[in-house]
Amino acid sequence: MTATDALLKISTYRSIVQSLPVTASGLGTVLLAGLMGVILNQPSRQDDGPPASLGRISGAFSLMQSFHGDSKRPVPKLWNQRLGLLRAGNLWKRQGRSIWWQGWSEDGDAYLILPDQLLGTDTKNLRKHQVSGLTLLGSDELHRQQLIQRLERQSELPAQPKSLQKRCMQQLAQTPAVFWTSDALAAISGTTAPLLQQGSHGCLALRLHGNTLHWGGVVGDRSIALAATQPKQGWNFSVSDRQKPPDFDKASLLEVHGARVDLILGTLLSRQIIQEPLESQYGVNQAIRSRLALSPFSLRLQQQTKGAYRAGLQFQAPLPGGAAAWTTVFDRVSTRLEERGFQRSTPSPSQTPTSKQDKDKDKKTDAVIWKDQREGQNKIVGGWRWLQKPGTLPLLSAGLASLPDTKPFYQTLPAAKDSALKLHARPRNLVALGLMNGAWPALLKQADSLHLQIKPAIVSANLKTSGQQAWWEISGQLVLSSAADPSEESD
Repeated sequence: MTATDALLKISTYRSIVQSLPVTASGLGTVLLAGLMGVILNQPSRQDDGPPASLGRISGAFSLMQSFHGDSKRPVPKLWNQRLGLLRAGNLWKRQGRSIWWQGWSEDGDAYLILPDQLLGTDTKNLRKHQVSGLTLLGSDELHRQQLIQRLERQSELPAQPKSLQKRCMQQLAQTPAVFWTSDALAAISGTTAPLLQQGSHGCLALRLHGNTLHWGGVVGDRSIALAATQPKQGWNFSVSDRQKPPDFDKASLLEVHGARVDLILGTLLSRQIIQEPLESQYGVNQAIRSRLALSPFSLRLQQQTKGAYRAGLQFQAPLPGGAAAWTTVFDRVSTRLEERGFQRSTPSPSQTPTSKQDKDKDKKTDAVIWKDQREGQNKIVGGWRWLQKPGTLPLLSAGLASLPDTKPFYQTLPAAKDSALKLHARPRNLVALGLMNGAWPALLKQADSLHLQIKPAIVSANLKTSGQQAWWEISGQLVLSSAADPSEESD
């Protein structure tokens, strides 16, 4: 092409461009709009990374837990089982202090969850499934296929930026934490599951300090994905490792102090199979159940070295109306017990006050003890009495497989303030006595003591009257036995 031909072609292009209805500024606008469209259609950075990936798979698991790697410790059993000894050892060293995850589902076997980049191309002969940068490793091909089916069935709705679901996944992605649903709680807690429904779903951040495991997070009676309202202070996952374990009665295996009875008995009281006999046999109608549900209480389980029972349960509550309001109910309870062959008796001198003033008070309280004397037995099966101090509400003191305590151990806990429920337990002692069934983690069963408290995460104006509260902040600590090994995290 000659120079003349080139000039003619440039001139022709210039003429064509000038004839188009697009100015330089217009062209710039079109390009800018196109660029904005590309940016707006890109996934938000908030939705990228491990938190979003964990959120996408969380619906396939009933329980997920995150752990720090530590190459100085032995390779976890699950790694050896899912990866093989040689590969597990190499990857465990490469893992360093990064976070890895373990998940459990309805099929029972644990899944190992690792970031894709850790495995790289070394995935031969692994029963794996990859989701958004995560590799999920099951025990066999059947479990892998079941996992894929669960992932396909779960909802794909993204978590809102400030939702509890989002905060929980962030905790799992960044620190040791645990997330669970009602299915997991039912599998772990056994027969005590109905008493734990206020915390049937939850998410906790964890921190091990010395021989004490501390935690903090949120629990509720429904899926955390349904937590639409956020507290003013945000969802709290703070964990303090400076708390000193509180003291509680040395004779107690378990102590619970609550602002409302329905915090532990709400599920039972709402079931028709429980309501019908309460009404027909004992006269506990809906109005009475409502008053009982909103009553504060204290209970404790104490070991017994003598007698027919290994432990006895004691309960105290300032029931509204006092003894007079509950006379009909206790009369019907007495009738039913007598029909079943139990004998009513009065307390022995060692079980009653000694001073004349106290004896006069005790006549008014009308203490009742029940015994089982069938087949030559003479064992105490329980009883009740009313305790009254000047300026206070009458306090019901009841015992099951135990005498009712003659002294108050009841503690007041206002529901809308510092705490709504406090629990102290000695798990190792409970396990030794066969009083703690279920598939609880080994560290819990070996622990010397457990302490936790909950308080409302979202305080509503009608909390005192309605008692409605879906979400609770929970904090606590588990003091591990010297025989327990905290390194066995994945067991």
